[in-house]
Amino acid sequence: MTLLLGLTFFFSNIYSQSKNDNEIIAEGGSKIKVRPDLAILTLTVEKRDTIEKNAIKMLNLEIDELVKSLYKIGFTNKTIKISDYDISSYQNDNEKKRYTASNILRVEFGLDTKLIDGLYKEIQQAELNDLDISFEAKVSDSLEKITRLKLVQEAIADAKLNATNISKALDIKLIRVKQVLKYKDGILGTPPVINQIKFTPPKVFADTQISYNTSFDKFEVEDVELEEKITIVYEISK
Repeated sequence: MTLLLGLTFFFSNIYSQSKNDNEIIAEGGSKIKVRPDLAILTLTVEKRDTIEKNAIKMLNLEIDELVKSLYKIGFTNKTIKISDYDISSYQNDNEKKRYTASNILRVEFGLDTKLIDGLYKEIQQAELNDLDISFEAKVSDSLEKITRLKLVQEAIADAKLNATNISKALDIKLIRVKQVLKYKDGILGTPPVINQIKFTPPKVFADTQISYNTSFDKFEVEDVELEEKITIVYEISK
């Protein structure tokens, strides 16, 4: 099968199965590696103190500094979301109550490694003391739907080819398709409606203003492999 736009097709083992004398079952498959188009940063700030209002005050002050850094890079209130805000207390070994105030912000945007690198640099310069950052790259719903629709089409074509090869080898005729099964989802229904999601990534400072020194400046994120499998049940005759 011709490779198209870097698609790497997976030809699953074909087989015939006698549910009854006038059926054969053929499988087809296709898979591709996709570059994630979404970046998600989870930023957690946590402060502790023996006085509750002090813990809250320190937390809010650091969050303010963090948000200022995000604004400098170009993020807006639309891209910065509150994932969690929590105030809790516990007794230490001296039976003295200590308070923990934590705030988790989540930033989701179109994947841009230069932007991520610039963000880490800006946060480093801000000298925030109690900040944890986790990074995640993912394929957006819109890109995954578009990709899977193409994979399903390729998997169906693969299954048809396999069925044709089986029929020729066994000297039988394919009469009609009785059933189409999609891996995990059961019977293949109407293809999903594809809605494109447009992202407006924040602006990155020019290289003269910010020096990139993380791995995001040199490398791309790892690709994600998507795969679809299709099973077609054919009615046959001798």
